[in-house]
Amino acid sequence: MTSRSGNRLLRGQWVVYGLLVTLSVGMMGASGTHFAGTIQSDANYMLNPVEGALNDTADTVFSYWSAIIQLDNVRTQNEQLRQENQTLNEELSRMNAISQLNTDWTKVSQAQQSSQYQTTIARVVVRNITDIGPRTFIINRGLADGISAGEVVMDAGGAVVGRVLSPVQTYDATILLVNDTSAVVIGEEADTGAIGTIQGEISGLLQMSYVNSTDKLSKGQPVVTAGMVLAGEDVRSPYPPGLLIGTIISVSRDPNQVVQSAVVQPAADLDNIDWVLVISNYQGGFTSPEPSASPSPSASSSLNPKATPTPAIPKVTPTPGPTPTPPPGLVTPPPH
Repeated sequence: MTSRSGNRLLRGQWVVYGLLVTLSVGMMGASGTHFAGTIQSDANYMLNPVEGALNDTADTVFSYWSAIIQLDNVRTQNEQLRQENQTLNEELSRMNAISQLNTDWTKVSQAQQSSQYQTTIARVVVRNITDIGPRTFIINRGLADGISAGEVVMDAGGAVVGRVLSPVQTYDATILLVNDTSAVVIGEEADTGAIGTIQGEISGLLQMSYVNSTDKLSKGQPVVTAGMVLAGEDVRSPYPPGLLIGTIISVSRDPNQVVQSAVVQPAADLDNIDWVLVISNYQGGFTSPEPSASPSPSASSSLNPKATPTPAIPKVTPTPGPTPTPPPGLVTPPPH
């Protein structure tokens, strides 16, 4: 039974194979006939729209795909360009900062060489210039560099910055800025010599007060440290004379008052200054005169042109009088 089924299947396969061969040969033979050409032409005519639509669709899909790929490439390139631009801007900023630092260093070095005082160059490392707490700087110089409390600090242009506070640390020091409300300096108008007390305000400006009403104060005029010396006393201003404090921006006068005041803009750029000079060879406040000599009137006048020298008091040497005669009855002991 199984053998017969296998033989039938084999014969059927051969029959199918023979029919396919016969059909193929027939179609090959008929392909060159007019009838076959007509059928092929008609088929091509009917399929052309479909083929065109498929081609158009394929072209459209390919175009979209190409556009997506190009957009992605453009985004990638834009991101790379943005990062490169940011890097270049950062490098440019660093170069500008370094260039400005070198320029400031050159200025402060030249100022140190031309200054009449012995100074130490210091860099501002910390700023506290808010309205909360004292206005101070911290500089990178301290006891190890010879910095002492009370020393005056100025910028490269000779403008007052402030004074060194106590205590001074080994490698750093704190400066109380001139525009702090607790800072006080005696200043004078450079043109007329009008003298007043200058103190910082909360706004960051300076108030020049207690100026004699008969003295002239003018807007736009500079104000410098008076550097006053009290005649006949061992007291002088903590600030050297002639340092620029600022410029008068407004004047307040009251005809009923014996004094007047003015608002002064600080000359030093306290918000942006990076380098300062600490004056180390000026002794202000209470001074101790040398035992061998006392300050001459000419020296006092040179420190304070307005001070009236105190006339020297001649030293009186007692003149020996006649030897008193002892009263009668007393015996004068013989000299030993």
